[in-house]
Amino acid sequence: MKPKPVALITGATSGIGEATAHRLHDRGYTVFAAGRNPAALDALRCKGLAARELDVTDQAAVDRLVEEIDAEHGGVDVLVNSAGYPLPRPLEQVELSELRQLFETNVVATLHLSQAVLPTMRARGHGRIVTIGSTGGRFTSPGAGAYHVVKYGVEALSLSLGAEVAPFGVRVVLIDPTGVRTRFVSSQFETEHSYPEDDPYGDFKIRYSETTRRLATAKGLTVSADTVARVVMRAVQAKNPRPRYVVGASGKASVLARTLLSDRMWDRVMRHGMRG
Repeated sequence: MKPKPVALITGATSGIGEATAHRLHDRGYTVFAAGRNPAALDALRCKGLAARELDVTDQAAVDRLVEEIDAEHGGVDVLVNSAGYPLPRPLEQVELSELRQLFETNVVATLHLSQAVLPTMRARGHGRIVTIGSTGGRFTSPGAGAYHVVKYGVEALSLSLGAEVAPFGVRVVLIDPTGVRTRFVSSQFETEHSYPEDDPYGDFKIRYSETTRRLATAKGLTVSADTVARVVMRAVQAKNPRPRYVVGASGKASVLARTLLSDRMWDRVMRHGMRG
């Protein structure tokens, strides 16, 4: 009997990672669902998934987990890099330590996980690495500069890596969703923020919050986590997947608009959008 394929998913305790973990499990994969929320990990275990507590920036912990999977199952067949988080704030006020941590989580950890699973994938001549990027890696907007910085990095990482490992039978796929409806995003809008009177960006932050709330709750402008998970499944199961999938009509429209508009025109559109 052919052994069950093995999937390792980071950021699996919520959102896209969680939805993907359940879909892969339902398709017969042995799923190692990694995350940092103990209660969510317990819930995943109750559903039959191999849940593991993991901080993706802890290199030693990542290596131990991959070594465990290699020893028990012969390697990872599918890696889904879904761990990550945003940092909405004007760039002038972003702490450098925050940016370093954001980069470590979104970019460095993604590369390290890919490096960890690639030796066995190359040896077996097959494997699939799927990374959750964002349409925010295809254009920029005011107020989310740090997020754009790391998502541009994820784009370059995935596309470069894919070209390098394709000769070994390993396919690397980037998933670029538009805004995704998750519990994390919803919680951002449930809290009213106030800013010091001497904050030069105070008015901007209020407009930014109002604009993102409006966009996130507008019909058709966001997608569900499960919608993204379905595209991940398509990329995992395709014989010859595309290097990149854009998810969501609004995301496709934004990417197209950025391609067609000049830098000056795009800047004007973004600044107008922040006026409310």
